[in-house]
Amino acid sequence: MTLTAWRRFALVVGVLALAACLRLWRIAELPPGLHHDEAFHLLRAQEIARGQSFPVYIIGNNGNEPLFAYLTSLMLPMLGPLAWAGRLMAAWVGLVGVAFTVRAGREMFPRQGIGELAGLVLAAFYWHLNFSRFGSQPILAATAAAGTMAALWRGVRTGSYGAYGLSGWMLGLGLWAYVAFRVFPLVPLLGGLILMLTQPARRRHLLVGGMIAGGAALVTYAPLGLFFFQHPNWFFNRFNQTTESTLGLNGRSAALWINTYRTVGGLFLRGDENWRHNLAGRPALDPIQQLFIAAGGVAGLRQWRQAEVWTLWVWLVVGLLPAALTLEAPHFGRTTLATPAVGLLVALGIRAVWRWINRRVMRGLLAVAVLASVCLTLVDYFARWANNANLLEAFDVEQVWIAQALRAAPTGARLYATPLEPNSWTVEYLLGPEAFERLRVFDGSTCLVMPFMTPPATAYAIVAAKDSHTLPALRAAFPQGIESASPWQELAVYQIPAGQAPRIALDVSREADFGGLVRIVGYTLTTEDLKPGRQIHLKVAWQVEQATRAAYKVFVHLIGPPRTDGSIIYAQSDVEPCAGSHPTWGWSPGELILDSYTLFLPEDLPPGNYVLQTGWYDGGVGGTGERLSVFDQGGQPSGDAVKLEQIHINAP
Repeated sequence: MTLTAWRRFALVVGVLALAACLRLWRIAELPPGLHHDEAFHLLRAQEIARGQSFPVYIIGNNGNEPLFAYLTSLMLPMLGPLAWAGRLMAAWVGLVGVAFTVRAGREMFPRQGIGELAGLVLAAFYWHLNFSRFGSQPILAATAAAGTMAALWRGVRTGSYGAYGLSGWMLGLGLWAYVAFRVFPLVPLLGGLILMLTQPARRRHLLVGGMIAGGAALVTYAPLGLFFFQHPNWFFNRFNQTTESTLGLNGRSAALWINTYRTVGGLFLRGDENWRHNLAGRPALDPIQQLFIAAGGVAGLRQWRQAEVWTLWVWLVVGLLPAALTLEAPHFGRTTLATPAVGLLVALGIRAVWRWINRRVMRGLLAVAVLASVCLTLVDYFARWANNANLLEAFDVEQVWIAQALRAAPTGARLYATPLEPNSWTVEYLLGPEAFERLRVFDGSTCLVMPFMTPPATAYAIVAAKDSHTLPALRAAFPQGIESASPWQELAVYQIPAGQAPRIALDVSREADFGGLVRIVGYTLTTEDLKPGRQIHLKVAWQVEQATRAAYKVFVHLIGPPRTDGSIIYAQSDVEPCAGSHPTWGWSPGELILDSYTLFLPEDLPPGNYVLQTGWYDGGVGGTGERLSVFDQGGQPSGDAVKLEQIHINAP
């Protein structure tokens, strides 16, 4: 191996080592928490690793290409359900992207050191670094783009048809990776047209190579393409959601121009404002990189006849296109496929400046400038961004803490959380399938869901919001409960020892059974000085008897004499339990639900005596509307509603 080859080898190793340090250092701590998108991919990866599902397309979470889930499934058998399992895969994908960028630079600009410089730039590029540590799909777009172009230009430079096939395979993989990558085929297509225009003597070879690459891409993409052919709504679903303001029926050309300005400005002026993607507002390029990419542009103008330079600019424009066409521009996640092109352009600028200056001192300053750019990335990411409090919300750190608090509950305990979204993927992944199956959620500000101690040996843990209702109600119902502090001022953990029955103060005891599904235990009714325009407040205790898949609603009706239209209902409330936060399909037998209802009395309500009644009916999507039958304490049928009591409405 020659001295030059050894130097090149050492430089490549150094670039990859630097990339590894930047991506793997403190990987367990940064980013903090676990964003729900990351958790979603980890859950799908678990299903793949267990052999439960092998999706061609993942239809959850607005639709996702499945490649990242498949790659992450390779990590889970080795690491287990760690929060950073997906991030480790993203780090390795980012490393491969750096290596592919080195190769792309060496194939496009052989014997100029551009590839090695571009790899160094990309490894220390904030944009690339951030998404190499985020366990989701965007980093795949950068790696697939760099791999496609590296193999394509290998074929162009050496005439290898195998390289063209590899390029098409990488292109097809990119289409399995991320929705934004769908625009990338424009890059090799336009790059190939530029090559045929600038190298007419090789048109036949380029045409054959392009057909091989296109065929390989089509074969690779065929299963996913067939899925989209059969389900075109999923192909357009996410695209339509994000382009409504620019390309939709209500889209405006002004919005498209503004998005374009913001996307280009995101490189130099003000970057992505999303803390998950960026140190909010930081331009994608630091001031030093901006100078080098400008120098690369000047150098490109001097070499404007070269297809390589034109291809890089096409790559950059197409790579930025997804952000220009969609919401939230500049969106760095949707434009990761442009990062290798930016790295190559910056490398061209560094190389051009090196050639323009001859003095050692000036070249030394150039090396210092490159090192300073690396240091800026380190400071911005590992210091300024890492220590910003906005990351707690951006990466769902609160949800991670909720999962950890619930995991600390006694083995087999019933678990509750309020408030918590029913589809909190972060909590679901970190709890594990068995514990998550035991988790129930409700909104403590509207109701209280309590264990009714069946079996009596079961303990309970409730992560509760510190609002004016939830914790006071729990303390009153379970005075022997144990309240624990949390790092979140808004939350606390309330543990109920096994065998503790709730103490519920109700004004009226009343028992009746509704179809064997739920039983009324009693209620409290506020009926003081009721007049038209005022409200009736009712609190009912329900005991759950069995689980159901149906979505039932509870109705509370104020019944009076028939009106002119024949209706006897003068005021009503029809809602799912706990204002929809604890639907019947999420019930567990033995629960006690203390729910509140409000009836608004019409202004024109005639004074007199009325009857307040309640009941249940099938009110879900596609529900029959059929009411549950009522059975009294003796088990005898008594209609489809329970009359609570007579109410007198006073004159205004």
